[in-house]
Amino acid sequence: MASPKKSAIKEKEQKLIEKIEQAKKDLARLQDKRRIELGKLACKHGLDAYEDSALDKAFAKLSKELSGGH
Repeated sequence: MASPKKSAIKEKEQKLIEKIEQAKKDLARLQDKRRIELGKLACKHGLDAYEDSALDKAFAKLSKELSGGH
């Protein structure tokens, strides 16, 4: 039979694991929401009419400019 101390540790461990899993779900939800927002912004400016390869190059250039060339 497990000692009370080991049981308490296991319970704390399980609570932390559950908290981590919830945080992962929350992060994924926020990332999905951000992707949707970015997609809406792109469509608002008519970027959905361009080929993916052209957009990829333009976004790479924009990313480099925004990061200060780093």
